[in-house]
Parts: sequence; structure tokens; C-alpha cells
Amino acid sequence: MKTIIITILLISTLFAELKIGDTFPTIPLIDQFDKKIELPMKGSTVVIVSFEKEVSKAINAFLESKDKAFLKENNITYISDISTVPSFLMNWIVLPKLKKLSFSVALIYGEEGEHLNHQEGKVSVFRVKDAQVVDIKFLEATELEKNKL
Repeated sequence: MKTIIITILLISTLFAELKIGDTFPTIPLIDQFDKKIELPMKGSTVVIVSFEKEVSKAINAFLESKDKAFLKENNITYISDISTVPSFLMNWIVLPKLKKLSFSVALIYGEEGEHLNHQEGKVSVFRVKDAQVVDIKFLEATELEKNKL
């Protein structure tokens, strides 16, 4: 009985969402050009994450309206979870569209994004300092400008 309870507790912590004070997970990321993306472990950074097609479209429109260096100048990493996109659509439609963007999009192809908090129809915004989560917000894509990313 004790073993079952310990196992359940361990599994629940493995699948728990992030909270303030947690270490931001190390996720293997590559962008739409197969370039490796690494989140900075020192200093402050903002990680914006999309889990849905419509949210990604809105983020892309927001970022296209900005200077090409906007993400880098503001220490922002944009991640899109594309794990639910069928591979034939990924290769024929999604990646060619992403390659036309003027900025880098870190892509999650598998289950690595399961630990990242999200709400339907919202952008997940994580503020991270020295690898620790210091703030978590869920915003409408239209709120990105107001929140001064």
C-alpha cells in the first residue's frame, strides 16, 4: 500500500504544471529552420507559448508587426507546441508557412510541452529569472501589446 501511494505521488509530481519558484524545464527545442534553441539559464527572459493554431496565428501577426530583432532585444523566446499536427500537414503546410516568418519559432514536436501551463485560447507567458519561474500569465493574443512583452 505504501508503495502505491509513493508511486502515485511521484507520478503526480512528474505531470504537475509549473508554479512560481519552480525551475523552468529544460526542453529540447529547434526552430522552423532546424536550428537548436536554448533558453537562457542566467538573467531574465520571457517565454511565450502557444498550444493552438488560432493563438499561434495571432502571436505571429503580433510579432510580424514588430522589428525583426524584437524577440532578441527583449529576451523573449516564442515556443509553439505543434505536437498534435499530423506529419503530412507539418511537412507540406505548417513548416513552409513558418519558414516565411521573419522571426524564430521554437517548436515542440512531442510531449515535452505537457508540463507547461496553458489555458484554452490563451497565450502562456512565463517570466523566468536565472532559470526560476517568477511569473505566469495567460493572455489573449490581443493583450500582448498591453503587457509590454
